[in-house]
Amino acid sequence: MEVSALWSRLVAAVAGGRPAQDVEVWFERARPLRWSDGRLTVELPNSYYADWIAENYLVELQRAARELVGPLEFVWTYPDEVTAESPREQRIQPEPDGRHSGVNLTQTFDNYVIGECNKLCHAAAWAVAEKPAKIYNPLFMYGATGLGKTHLMHAIANRALGADSETRVIYVTVEDFMNEMINDIRYKRMEDFRGKYRRRAAILLVDDVQFLSGRERTQEEFFHTFNALQSSGRQIVLTADVAPDQIDKLEPRLRTRFEGGLLADLSAPDKETLIAILRQKADQLRIDVPGDLADQIANTVKGNIRSLEGVLKKLAAIRGLYNEPITLANARRHLPHVFEAPPPPRLSVSAIVEAVARLHGLRSADILGPKKTRTLTRPRQIAMYLARRHTPHSFPELGREFGDRDHSTIQHGFRKVESEINTDQDLSYKVKLIEQALGFGGSSVR
Repeated sequence: MEVSALWSRLVAAVAGGRPAQDVEVWFERARPLRWSDGRLTVELPNSYYADWIAENYLVELQRAARELVGPLEFVWTYPDEVTAESPREQRIQPEPDGRHSGVNLTQTFDNYVIGECNKLCHAAAWAVAEKPAKIYNPLFMYGATGLGKTHLMHAIANRALGADSETRVIYVTVEDFMNEMINDIRYKRMEDFRGKYRRRAAILLVDDVQFLSGRERTQEEFFHTFNALQSSGRQIVLTADVAPDQIDKLEPRLRTRFEGGLLADLSAPDKETLIAILRQKADQLRIDVPGDLADQIANTVKGNIRSLEGVLKKLAAIRGLYNEPITLANARRHLPHVFEAPPPPRLSVSAIVEAVARLHGLRSADILGPKKTRTLTRPRQIAMYLARRHTPHSFPELGREFGDRDHSTIQHGFRKVESEINTDQDLSYKVKLIEQALGFGGSSVR
C-alpha cells in the first residue's frame, strides 16, 4: 500500500461521525511523506495542527492503523515557527503492548485548572493517582459534557504511569468497549478481550457509562470485568453525565457497585474560573487573547471547557494561516459561526419527547402511550413541563400532542415538576441536561 493510500484510509476512518468542516480544516493541508519500519511521517503546516490532531484524533488514528497495518509511530513534521527554516518533528509512539491503551498523554494534572466547580473531583482524582486501588475504588465522576471529566481520567493515567511506567492503564469509552466486545464475539476472540480488561489492566478508566443503559449483554460483561478488577485490588475510574441512580435501565447490581466508592460531581465553572482556564490553555498554545475577546469567548461557550479549547485552537490555526493578530474583530470575521449568537431554537413537542425519552432509555412511544407505570410517570411529567415551557402550545393543545390526554393531565404534570424542581436536585439536573441537549440555557418562550 502506498503511503498516500494509507493516509487516506486513516483519515477516512477517523472522519466518520465528525463534522466534515472540522476534518477538512485539520487534515486538508496534511501531506504524508514516508511510511516504513512502523513509522508514518506526515507534514503539517505548524505545531498547532500537530497538537490539535494529537489531542483530538490520535486515539482513533492509532486504532485505525492497528486494524489496517499494525501499530504505527506517528511523526508530525512542520517548519520551525521561529526560524521558518529547519523542520521540527513531534513523535508519538504506538501504544506499547497496551500499557497505556487509549491514554491522552497531553492531559495531566499540571494543565488542569482548579476551581470551586471541580475541587472535589480534582482532589479525589489526585488521591487515586497517588495510591491506585487504596482509596476511592471505584471513583465515579459525573457532570454535564465538556466540564473536564475526561481530562481528569487521563491525568490519573499519566500520574500513575509517571510513578511506574510498567503500570498497565486502559482508557476506553463504553461505546468502544461495546464495539470491541461485539467484534471479539463475532471473531471468537472473547478470551483475548477478557484477558485485556480483566487480567492485564491495573487501572481501568471507563468514560460515558450512562451509555450502558439498556445494553444487557454489555452490562453483563462489564459486571464481571468490574468484579474481577475490584476483587484483585485494581483501580476502576468511571465517568458519566449523571449519577448512577439516574442511569435508566442499569442493572441494580452494577448501580450498587458504582455507588460503592466515591461519587464526585463537577458543575459548570463560573466566568472567572472559565477565563482562568482560557488563559492557561492560551499559554499552552502560545497565543495572546485580549481581554474583550476572552470575555466574549467565555460568554459564547457557556461553561463548556471542551468548546473553549476548540475555539482557542481554531484561533491559533487562523493566526498561523493568515498571519494576523488575534483580536475580537478578526475572530468575528474568521469564525462568524462561533461568535454570532444563533437564533433561539424552535422546538416541536416531538423533539422534546424524544430528548426526554433518550435520557431515560425509553422510546417516544412509551411516553406518549397509555401505559401508567412508575418508570414512565416522571419522564412523562418532565416532557409535559418542558413542552409547556418551550413551545407556544396551550394545555388543551398539548393534551392532543400527548396522545389525546385531557388538558388537566398536562396541567398536573407541569405543576408537579414546577413545584418540585427547586427542591429536588436530581429533577433539576435532569431538566437542565435535557434543555442543554435541546439547545436551551433554561430560558422559556413565555
